[in-house]
Amino acid sequence: MRWLILPCETRSRELDAKLLLAVLAAARGITSIVGSKKPIDLNLHRFDPAVYVGKSLTGRSRLSLTMPKLLGHKLAVWDEEGLVWASPEIYWRTKIHGPNLNLPSLLIAWGEANAAAWRDHPDYSDTPIALAGNPRTDLLRPVFRSCFDDELNAIRQRHGRFVLINTNFSRVNHYQPRQNRHLKWLREGGSGHSRAGFARHKWELYNAFLATLPDLIRALPSTCFVLRPHPSENRAVWDELAAGLPNLAIDREGNVVPWLMAADAVIHNGCTTAIEACQLECPAIAYRPVVSDQYDHPLPNGISLEARNVAELADRVAACIQDRTGSFRDQIEDPARRALLNRALATFDAPELASERILDALQPLLACDVEGSELTAARLVLYGRRLVAGISRHIPGTANYQPYIAHMFPPTDDTEVQYRVNRLARCLGLAAVPKVSPLLADVFQIQPGFVS
Repeated sequence: MRWLILPCETRSRELDAKLLLAVLAAARGITSIVGSKKPIDLNLHRFDPAVYVGKSLTGRSRLSLTMPKLLGHKLAVWDEEGLVWASPEIYWRTKIHGPNLNLPSLLIAWGEANAAAWRDHPDYSDTPIALAGNPRTDLLRPVFRSCFDDELNAIRQRHGRFVLINTNFSRVNHYQPRQNRHLKWLREGGSGHSRAGFARHKWELYNAFLATLPDLIRALPSTCFVLRPHPSENRAVWDELAAGLPNLAIDREGNVVPWLMAADAVIHNGCTTAIEACQLECPAIAYRPVVSDQYDHPLPNGISLEARNVAELADRVAACIQDRTGSFRDQIEDPARRALLNRALATFDAPELASERILDALQPLLACDVEGSELTAARLVLYGRRLVAGISRHIPGTANYQPYIAHMFPPTDDTEVQYRVNRLARCLGLAAVPKVSPLLADVFQIQPGFVS
């Protein structure tokens, strides 16, 4: 078994990281399948036995994690949402379906904090956990920064100097209104619903951002601000906000890495972007107009500079514009912040790449013999899934709605993927460049290549 299957749900967040893992796997003689998650999951029966690396442990992921095993694939899982959460208990309620912790042969943790949250879950039953990290953190290292030169130059040409505002309100401002789950919890459960408190806090934060960000932007009229909504958010709300603010632009094109490289600072609340900014030496400011000890995300807020109101936020932003390096030094040299980062990220201060640790951890699974499969049952389930997907792709608000799938993973061809693979191989100094071949729409095979 010398294959990996690496599905991606959000192209801008996941594709480059999983291509990096595939490139390093190819250097070890391992072929990978990388691309859009939906077509991969609906065509699993067409692939040779492999190690399928899942990306979520929610209840909605149950079938996606069960099917690879029925088809004779090995299963490993990391949680793309496992880095940032308010508390272990809220993480369990919102991101973990307990039985899913015991489906994989291996769990891959971002760091000790993520691993501890899994181990402490009442349903966890000794599934091996690798403290390996995530390939997304590798892309933030200096060796890979030249990969983003084209995007970085394009961003600077469009916006010049700017301060980045990152939002993460998809649960109350979703691209598909029917997916506004926090609002649904509030409507259906009221104050007694187990998730209502978290939902109410997110709703209050969202409204506070909408109400007060214009005051910040007007207070600094000579500063350009770029607001980057979460990929799953409804952009129209922010476009409306920007309509009367000439120094605010809305732009969420591409990977966040070049945006953080270009920005004088990033403003956020409870966002993974703050952790990425720390690794890219960009000052991060946690804007906290609404505060909750129970529901705020302690990691990204705790490692950031802080502002509780617009006046404090304007002062923080002005200081970062005047001295970006000094502001970041004040932030990152705090011992408590570094301790948080080291507990969260297995490779924060480590010399080796998370991708290399992951491949080492996957090696026993890759070396396994092919197991028996339940093809008849699996094919029936896949037939049903394809039938449902074919119908629901036309129904707004469903997970399979085609315009939403295309929004999250825009159409991509093998020429673009080969370009991305080539630049990663160049940064790594690899002589043998992996070869990219199309398999399905937005799904590609990355195989050990040739000496360029």
